[in-house]
Amino acid sequence: MISNINRIYKSDNFSFFIRYFAVFTLIFGLMTMIIFQLMRSTMYRASDENFEGFLHEPSLIVSFAMARGIASDAEIVLEPSSPNTSSDSNQSSNQTFKPSKLRLNTNYHVILYDSKGNIVNSLDRLSGIASIPLKTDKLEQILDKTVTTAFGQDESYRMMTVDISDEVSVKNANVDIQYASILFNTTQIRDSLSQYESTVILVMISFWLISILASLYLAQISSRPLLISYQKQKDFVENASHELRTPLAVLQNRLESLFRKPEATIMESSENIASSLEEVRNMRMLTSNLMDLARRDDGIKVENVATEPCFFDSILENFTIIAEENNRSLIAKSNIQQTIYTDKILLKQVMTILFDNAIKYTDQEGKIQMNLDIRDRHLIFTVADDGLGISSEDKKKIFDRFYRVDKARTRQKGGFGLGLSLAKQILDSIKGSIVVKNNHPKGTVFEVRLPIKNK
Repeated sequence: MISNINRIYKSDNFSFFIRYFAVFTLIFGLMTMIIFQLMRSTMYRASDENFEGFLHEPSLIVSFAMARGIASDAEIVLEPSSPNTSSDSNQSSNQTFKPSKLRLNTNYHVILYDSKGNIVNSLDRLSGIASIPLKTDKLEQILDKTVTTAFGQDESYRMMTVDISDEVSVKNANVDIQYASILFNTTQIRDSLSQYESTVILVMISFWLISILASLYLAQISSRPLLISYQKQKDFVENASHELRTPLAVLQNRLESLFRKPEATIMESSENIASSLEEVRNMRMLTSNLMDLARRDDGIKVENVATEPCFFDSILENFTIIAEENNRSLIAKSNIQQTIYTDKILLKQVMTILFDNAIKYTDQEGKIQMNLDIRDRHLIFTVADDGLGISSEDKKKIFDRFYRVDKARTRQKGGFGLGLSLAKQILDSIKGSIVVKNNHPKGTVFEVRLPIKNK
């Protein structure tokens, strides 16, 4: 794992790794804090509810303190009073808090103070609670307190101090009891909570370590499309530069040749001029194809319109004339008898690219076949030639930009390896597909399938 982290640190994926790792760390940190908070609030909920109930029963506190002075294991349980037997004051108090049951058991301790802050009830001296000072600035607030016993052990308590002077003076004016501190021993709860928290921390650390591996994986996955896109862009620029280098070199040589013969006539220099013009046309064709590809990369806007059967007949007629001019034989047939809805401009561009590709790779007096039909709600058209054909290995790459099966022959025919890539890109945008097959006895067949809609 450390070697993977070092490799990520030195790569372009490090920023992605840091982001994912920071997010995981934040999530697990927040989850740990929330779990701890829920555990603590749940652990102390019952005792805190009892503390709220004691505020409305100060006589219960005094009675329990007196009972503990007689028996150390004394317990008091107070059931809630019914509305018929309660006093008016108690009824108004119970509107804000109505405990189901108040229980004072051996986990509770009560310290009674007089008006001067002296303890007036008997306490267990070994427990160490007698050392707790009276603090009147935090009355009716639940506090956490740690007390050291006579045996040197630390005991944890939840504690609340209340003013009970009014209740005591009503019942016995001669008794000087001003304040009472109620303590609930939470040592066992604290120990259990510590064990739970240790378990939670251990689990969270384990998942946090696992998140390192997850961050490494996500960083690699996230950066992969960017790296692929960057590599494609780099290859595209390199290939385009390579394609431009040859015609520019030819132009330079031809123009330098003209400078070396300043007295030559146009007829004498016609070969250099013709070659230069040919390379200029090639560069213009290349830049035009590159612009088309760049525009397609930004997204192709598809506009489906009604396309009549005569649209395809017109295209095939034009292709037949072009084939005759190039000394090729085109056998074209269209079985489309209905109006379909598709993008006429993009479809014609794909048909033109495939036809032009067949013209280039078919020998003189060669034969080209184009068929159009509708089957299974798909427009299917095939372009077959009787050229040299394409090997199985080349079929996997012919739709890559600048890829050419026979580079020397392709350059001679004026190709740059961009046409099929552009056709594939267009078909992807209009939900079509294209496959390459062998033509028998020789040659290649391109088959295009395009879903259509009647309306």
